[in-house]
Amino acid sequence: MSPFQFDEAEILTFFAVLIRYSVLFSLLPFLGDRVIPMPLKVLFSVAVTIVLFPSLVKLGLVVPGEAQAWSANAGGIARVVASEALFAAVLGFTARFVFDSISFGANLVGTFMGFASATQFDPHHESQTQIVAEFYLALAMLVFLALDGHHLMLRAALDSYRWVGVGQVNLSSGTFSEELLMISTQVFKYGIQLAAPVGIAIFTVNVAFGVLSKAMPQLNVLVLSFSVTALIGLAVMFFSLSDFQGLTAQIFERMGEWMGSVSRSISGTGR
Repeated sequence: MSPFQFDEAEILTFFAVLIRYSVLFSLLPFLGDRVIPMPLKVLFSVAVTIVLFPSLVKLGLVVPGEAQAWSANAGGIARVVASEALFAAVLGFTARFVFDSISFGANLVGTFMGFASATQFDPHHESQTQIVAEFYLALAMLVFLALDGHHLMLRAALDSYRWVGVGQVNLSSGTFSEELLMISTQVFKYGIQLAAPVGIAIFTVNVAFGVLSKAMPQLNVLVLSFSVTALIGLAVMFFSLSDFQGLTAQIFERMGEWMGSVSRSISGTGR
């Protein structure tokens, strides 16, 4: 299939696919970060659409002939464009939930260590975040790329048409809200698991300082606890790096599953 031999229906369907991939790639982790230039995102979306469109048509996941029905009037075209953009936004934010769980846990670690005021700009979330969270997120991104997470996202983008065709978004499905609730609980679960080693260590240190403050009232616990808490927290972070890598790998393995389950819930086919 040559892009220079498209008929009207194929051109309309091609641009519907392009809209889904353009919005999706502007929101996905790493690919959608602000540090990636916008022209590069646009060129990448066009290139992926050109490469995948013939395969989508050949597999029957996209049927250009259906464009004659929804392109009959301006309202139909607007409905398809809006549904494609909305579905891509849902998929993109679902993928970002993975890094939200890591960010949530990493910010808890920074708060436990007393680094809540040490912040810098986070390009992933486009907001200020703690310096400890930046360290965890940078390490998580390296694990993400090492596990071919970007390939996993591209596979999920291709498989999205297996569940939701062009203009077939159905957000009124009851399973969609259930799926979002389930994913949200998983975000908090993984975040707490990530922060647990440092949190338990800091809690133990605070209990020890509480006992010392009663046994030695003249001890300046407030000044001493800050440096000791930071030192213990950094030590636990260093010794738990292998566990962190294992947990992040487990979280990233769920990304494709979450994106697939959200796609199925939107299509109304259930989990």
